[in-house]
Amino acid sequence: MTQLRKTTQFRKLLERPGALVAPGVYDALSARICEMAGFEVVQHSGYGTAAVLLARPDVGLIGFAEMCAQVRNIAHAVNIPVLGDSDNGFGNAVNAFYTVREYCLAGAAGLFMEDQVAPKRCGHMAGKQVVSREEMLGKLKAALDARGELDPDFVVMYRTDALAVNGLDDAIDRAKAAVDVGVDMIFVEALETRAQMERVAREVHAPLMLNLIEGGKTPLVTVKEAESMGFKYIVPALTSLYAAARGMLDVMRAVREEGVSEKYLDRLCVFKDFAKIVRLDDIRSKEDAYLPKDVLESKYHGNTRIVAE
Repeated sequence: MTQLRKTTQFRKLLERPGALVAPGVYDALSARICEMAGFEVVQHSGYGTAAVLLARPDVGLIGFAEMCAQVRNIAHAVNIPVLGDSDNGFGNAVNAFYTVREYCLAGAAGLFMEDQVAPKRCGHMAGKQVVSREEMLGKLKAALDARGELDPDFVVMYRTDALAVNGLDDAIDRAKAAVDVGVDMIFVEALETRAQMERVAREVHAPLMLNLIEGGKTPLVTVKEAESMGFKYIVPALTSLYAAARGMLDVMRAVREEGVSEKYLDRLCVFKDFAKIVRLDDIRSKEDAYLPKDVLESKYHGNTRIVAE
């Protein structure tokens, strides 16, 4: 599958029996680590992008340029498919068309686009508003047309936040209408009960995404439970971000209070291990292949080079 386009890779993963787990990632490094952990696809997080770029919440402060750049960085850092979070398409249907175009050119295998009014906010926050069903369908049609011009395998997922605003009936009706216009996947955001999960899976006939956030509105269920309900694409959306934040906060508090010590090493990815994550060996091999011998000898002063020197 590594010889296929990432869009095609992702479609083949969706065709495979069983649920597909895609951890949320917020930058190139988190995506690379998740790839090393064995995941076959990752989900770009707009929430995480706002957090790492601004240290601010996901309330519409990050725009198209920052989000697309983050998608590009993530997609170029890994050999597995990346699905992009494209918020509400960053405007009207015309903006949605160009959002799909640029995410596709950035290397994403697909994206989801939501029906929130700008400025949007995290789906698990209060105070959301949604556009009309007709306006959202126009955006989705534009997105599908843009996909058709560049790569028919690029996946377009519709995310609806209507549950919190208009109730589950409207969210399901919107999802069904989106399926009718041809979207590939459906994401009903911030489901609050297992009964709601089961109803969505029963009534919406498309591959479904389930978003799981520690401390969020949706009850945490196992992958097997989600799969048995009928969900295909399971996203632990913020686990990597929360793990990194918790680990960093704990260690750096200890460093501030006690000073640097070897007792922290079991909680760190030390120099040689980190060099493997960022693929220092790849840089070394390119130096050997392309730099003149005298430049290499001068650069390293005749010393024997090791991968993680």
